[in-house]
Amino acid sequence: MYRSVSRDAGPVVEELRRRNIPYVVEGLNRLFESPEIEAVVAVFDYMAGTLDETELHRLWRRADLIPAAADWGGAVRLLDQRRDIGSGNRWSAYNLQRLYLDFLEALVVREDTIPGQAQRAELVLFQLGKFSQVISDFEEIYFQSEPAQKYDAFAKWLRHQAPGYYADVDGDVGYAQPDAVTISTVHQAKGMQWPVVVLSCLRRNAFPSKRQGGLGLFHVVPDTAVPDADRYRGTLEDETRLFYVAVTRAQKWLFATFSPSDKKLYSKNSDFFVHCTGHARVSTQDPGVPVDADRLPPQAKVEVPQVTLSFSELKYYFECPYAFKMRFLYGFNAPLHEALGYGKGLHDVLAEMHKRALRDDMVHAEEAETLVDRHLHTPYAYPELRAQLRRAAVDAVHRYLRDHGAELPMTLHSEKPIQVHLGEGITVEGRIDLIRRLDTDEVSVVDFKSTGRAQVEDVTRDQLHIYAVGYEELSGENADLIEVLNLDEEGKTTRETVDAELLAATRKSVLAAGDALRTNHLPRHKSWCDACASCDFVALCATADTRP
Repeated sequence: MYRSVSRDAGPVVEELRRRNIPYVVEGLNRLFESPEIEAVVAVFDYMAGTLDETELHRLWRRADLIPAAADWGGAVRLLDQRRDIGSGNRWSAYNLQRLYLDFLEALVVREDTIPGQAQRAELVLFQLGKFSQVISDFEEIYFQSEPAQKYDAFAKWLRHQAPGYYADVDGDVGYAQPDAVTISTVHQAKGMQWPVVVLSCLRRNAFPSKRQGGLGLFHVVPDTAVPDADRYRGTLEDETRLFYVAVTRAQKWLFATFSPSDKKLYSKNSDFFVHCTGHARVSTQDPGVPVDADRLPPQAKVEVPQVTLSFSELKYYFECPYAFKMRFLYGFNAPLHEALGYGKGLHDVLAEMHKRALRDDMVHAEEAETLVDRHLHTPYAYPELRAQLRRAAVDAVHRYLRDHGAELPMTLHSEKPIQVHLGEGITVEGRIDLIRRLDTDEVSVVDFKSTGRAQVEDVTRDQLHIYAVGYEELSGENADLIEVLNLDEEGKTTRETVDAELLAATRKSVLAAGDALRTNHLPRHKSWCDACASCDFVALCATADTRP
């Protein structure tokens, strides 16, 4: 653990590499120094025309990322096809995230094909998943850029800006870490604990850090305009609290070290180090390490005392545990879709309608366009599609008011946040779209569906029963019905009675999901199914070879 990983972790990282000890760096700092990510960055240099196939192949071989069954020539032909910008496709067809996933698929890069031991495969996918986040950060801004310009800008950004941009950032996602040494800043370690913590580089002016000179925020914004401005400069009290965070991350053993820097400013021990060595409970004797000590066999720590899942995360888990693993443990992002934002915008329109109904302010049909214009945001749609999505949203609002407008006064809750505490350290949290009372005096839990990508029906039923469990915990009352209300023109709307046995089974299935996370038991589907056909990450799954 470091005050600054980017500044101080280099020597330890190099020694871990030399000894072949697996490690991961929290966040996205130092990501670009790994051989695997250097090889991936080279793919986009190739797309930009600044690197040839020979060098690209050399970097992938050096990173030991080419599986035995890989068709290197086919993978390169895929890149060449995506460089052919004169094919008449819309610019959004040149999707960086899709290119990345398709290239990994073309090389048959899977968890079970990555060269080396199985433990290495987990670390490699953890790194590749982080890079997927980097692609998303860039593409969210430059999605509509001209393709050649996008390839060139992304390659230059990866080489010249991204490594500095991601220095010491808190960019990780996921519920679990690979079985490896974790290298982290103190900030990133908040809320986590390890059996053994090494708090490194306790140097004066580094930790506690020295206030930096030069131009800063308060050369632009006068400190008199900011309440308690001094806290934004960083005080000794702030640093002391951060040091407290650091020492309390250790469950059993804490090692605090000092290593002098060549720079005079950082050549002396930190006051924190002096404080530690002067404490009666701290040993200052170097225990040493036997020269011929055998390395202990790796033993993963699988205990996760608390697991908090959202409704949407559970949806992914129930659809496919392995896709859940790719998304939430390794951190892969799905390619951006041109229609992204449509479903959320329509949900927001309905949320306003129902919240206004709770205030006895009923929405009328002539307000449909105004509501849609206020809430619909589709930043990646080309103009024709944006207009089409707007028309579809207005039609959906008119249709909803025609079919369900009379039920607006029956609204009990809209976008209601809930938490379901299932015991055994498992909590589910999220928002229920709508809870309403029917004219039969029954309480119905409603979930809106508005996208073309329909869920597997059993998943929807599980999800709605979780909502029903949440309503019971929220109100102390039982819901009578669950409904899937489809907002699309030809969409299927379903309604069924809450089943007490299914509620109990749902609780068990969520507890099983928590246990699966704790044990990292997140298997693929055994054969191709509807979930595979709509999965964003089927390219990284072995079942892709069995697709019809």
